[in-house]
Parts: sequence; C-alpha cells; structure tokens
Amino acid sequence: MEIDVTHMVEDADNMVELSGSRVEHGQDAGHITWNNSKAYGADRPLLTTDEMRDAARAHFREYGAWSEDEIAAWSEDDLQAITCQDVAAAIREMEVADDYEDYERLSEAGTCSGLLHKGDDGHWYFYLGS
Repeated sequence: MEIDVTHMVEDADNMVELSGSRVEHGQDAGHITWNNSKAYGADRPLLTTDEMRDAARAHFREYGAWSEDEIAAWSEDDLQAITCQDVAAAIREMEVADDYEDYERLSEAGTCSGLLHKGDDGHWYFYLGS
C-alpha cells in the first residue's frame, strides 16, 4: 500500500524534528523526535483507514524490531508517530541524492531504501510494504 506523503516531502527541511540523531538533538534525541512525531501524527495523520493501519503494522512487523504483542499494543497515536518517523527518515535519506533521478539510481543500487517515489500526478508516496 502507498500513502500520500507529499506534504512531508514539501516540508523536508523540518523532517530532522521527526527523525534526527543525537548529533543533531543531543542525548535526548529519541525522546525529542518521538514527542515531535506524536504531535505531528496527531495533527496530520498519515493512516486514515483501517486498511492503512493494518498495512503499517505489517510493514513494521517486517523490521523484526518489535514482537507481535508490542505491535498489537501500539495505540493509534503510537502507530501514527512511528509511521511519521519512518517517512521522515526516508525523506532525509534523499538528502544524499543530487536529484530525483539520482535518488532512483541510489535506490536501485540499494544505497537508499527506495520507499519513496514521485507519482505521475506529482504527489509523493511512501510504500508500506511487507
């Protein structure tokens, strides 16, 4: 499933607030970016249907970082926040590319995740896949 994340790509300069490192935010980076992501997800939810929420849970299950019980226990706010963080990380990943064509090349080479793509309609999409 793909979700429209155009508004986040257009706000790329601010994605550090959702997915920044300790170098950028200091020792509290995880706490800071998590709180920012929760607020962002509450204001601009990416997952608006049960199908989208199910796809997001399946997507994160593939990471192998959380147990099935942990994923099932995520609140709506948690699911929105972690999705915002994942999208923000993918957007920041594009910073290494010179342009979209370079990003596509880097994605095909495995340097970038390739979870983002620009549609024919000019919108940006994030792939929630498993």
